[in-house]
Parts: sequence; structure tokens; C-alpha cells
Amino acid sequence: MPLSTQSQADIDQYILIASLDNARNLSNILKITMSPSHPYFRLSTFGNSGNAHYDYPKDSDMMELFQCTKIQTNRYKMSLLKPSTKALALSCKVSVRTDSRGFLSLQYLVRNDDGQICFVEYYCCPDEEVEEE
Repeated sequence: MPLSTQSQADIDQYILIASLDNARNLSNILKITMSPSHPYFRLSTFGNSGNAHYDYPKDSDMMELFQCTKIQTNRYKMSLLKPSTKALALSCKVSVRTDSRGFLSLQYLVRNDDGQICFVEYYCCPDEEVEEE
């Protein structure tokens, strides 16, 4: 029922009310965490404020190429990844790779002010071995 036809009592029962001019963005978001196709790529963060998991199906529009031969879980210290966020903010594309030992390779495609393309690469070793449950 549209909000304009709901009574104030009905509206007061909600904690959050939001409206969109274009529902396509919401639809695309819902198509990605609700029905991921396997295998998928998951980014997770853990901290005092809580946990967050972001799942990306291999056929997501955000994936250009996805190759995975086995399930692998790796952990990295945020303090080691934080320096790479400056390049991330400037990048047009990001390539994320890991090897069988868990070494992470982040490659950022960055366009200079004069339009030239350059790459920034960042490597990080895993924090610890994580055994599958």
C-alpha cells in the first residue's frame, strides 16, 4: 500500500520508512546477498561494532572474472590493509587474487588527471591459518 494512502497510525508502527524514485537499484541489491549462486566471494569484517558479511555471486555484474577451484578462508589484519584504501578511493577497477597459501594481491586500475592508466599493486600475507568447520 503506498504511504500516501496509509493512516498515521499505520505509519507509526514502522521504525524506518524510505522511498525510492527508481526501484531498480533496490532490486539489484536484493538479487545479490538473498540468492547468491555458488561459488561466491565473501568479504567479512569483525569488530566491536558488530559483524558484516558481503557476498558476491560469481555471475554478479561486479565480477568480470571469477575462478575458484576450492573453498578457501583467509584472514588479514585491517592495519595491514588500511594503507591500500587510498588507492582504492582513486581506482576505476580492482582485481582481487589469492594464492593457495592465502597471500592477497590487490591490483587497482587508476586513471591519472591526464587520462593515462596506471596500476597500483598491494600485497598482504594472511594473518593466520583458518580451518574449515
